[in-house]
Amino acid sequence: MVSVDAAKEIIRTNCRTLKPVDMATANAGGHVLAATPAAPFDIPSFLQSSMDGYAFRFADWQQGRSLRVAGESAAGNSRHKTLGTMEACRIFTGAPLPDGADTVVMQEKA
Repeated sequence: MVSVDAAKEIIRTNCRTLKPVDMATANAGGHVLAATPAAPFDIPSFLQSSMDGYAFRFADWQQGRSLRVAGESAAGNSRHKTLGTMEACRIFTGAPLPDGADTVVMQEKA
């Protein structure tokens, strides 16, 4: 059996770092990236919900009172919403978070 340190030394001695190669994405199967990719801008360009549920301000919920559901936000809807004090918004996956919302609770947990 070979120790971990010995195995690392075998790898260091017998392997070499390959130079990066440019290629079309369609031909990149079986290859790895030489650098971490980064998009030049955020997609989507807004904060969006990753689940169906209710969006609200956590500080409002902490007060221990019920929140009023004041509308909904669906994916593809361009009308932007703003939450009032003690309000929640029904929200769907992919929908923009209303202004003021910092929390989404899954519909199964609401």
